Amino acid sequence: MSISFDRVASIYDATRGLPEAVLEQVTECVVRLTSATADTKFFEPGIGTGRIAVPLVQKGYSYTGVDISEKMMDELRSKMQGVPNNLTLLKADATSLPFEDNCFDVALTVHLLHLVPAWRAVLAEIRRVLKPDGVFLHCHSSASFSGYDIFEKQWKAILEQHEFPLARYGATEAEVMEVLTEQGAMLEKVTAAEWNSSRTVGELLYAYQGRFFSSSWQIPDNIFSQAIQELKDWALRTYESQETVIYSNSRFELTVARHWS
Repeated sequence: MSISFDRVASIYDATRGLPEAVLEQVTECVVRLTSATADTKFFEPGIGTGRIAVPLVQKGYSYTGVDISEKMMDELRSKMQGVPNNLTLLKADATSLPFEDNCFDVALTVHLLHLVPAWRAVLAEIRRVLKPDGVFLHCHSSASFSGYDIFEKQWKAILEQHEFPLARYGATEAEVMEVLTEQGAMLEKVTAAEWNSSRTVGELLYAYQGRFFSSSWQIPDNIFSQAIQELKDWALRTYESQETVIYSNSRFELTVARHWS
C-alpha cells in the first residue's frame, strides 16, 4: 500500500518547497534533457502539490499526473487557480496506472520511490506507459553537507533505544538504478541545481514534533511522545539555543533513463 500525504497536504510546500531560482533551474534542465517540444506529453506519478509540474504546465506542456492523495492535488488545483486544459489530474495508484501502453513521452518521479513498498511495480508501470523512445527522469535531492543529518541520526538513535527503528518503505537509489538497468535503459546522472539553506534548531524541533516527515507516522503515540522529549533534551544540551542556525548544502539530482534496449 502506498503512503498518502493527506495529513500534511496543507503544509507540504512550506516544508519541502524549492527556492524559486532552484525551481527555474530544474525546469530548464528537464526541458533540455527531454528535448521537449509543443507535442511532448509529460506524466508524473505521485504528482502531489505539483512542485515540479506547475512550471512545466505554465510553459504550456501537456502534463498528466496521478496521486492517491486528493488533498495534495487540491493544493495543486489551488495554486493553478483551477485546472488548465493542458493539465490532467487523476486519483490513482502508481502501481496500477489507468493508461494504455506507450502513451507518454516523458515520465518523472520526484521523491517517490523510497516511499512505495511496491516500487518495482511502479517502475514496470512507468516503462509500460512510456513510448519506446520515451525518457524517464528519477529526481531527488541530496546534500553534500547537511547539519540536518545530525538531527536525523540522533532521532534514529533515540528510536532504536525504544526498539522502534524508523521504517523503510521503498527503494534505495542503488535498487532503482539496478532495475532500470535490467529494463535495458542507458543511465545518465545530472545535477540540475545546487543551493544553500538554513533552519534554526527550534524550526527543526517543530518539524519533528509536528510529524512533518512520513517516517514518523507509524510511530506509536506513547513512544513518540517520549522520543520527541529526548530529542528536545539532546538539542538543548548540544546547541546554544533554539535560535542556533543549522546550514545545509543541497543538490537537486536527476537520473535520466532512455535509449531502452
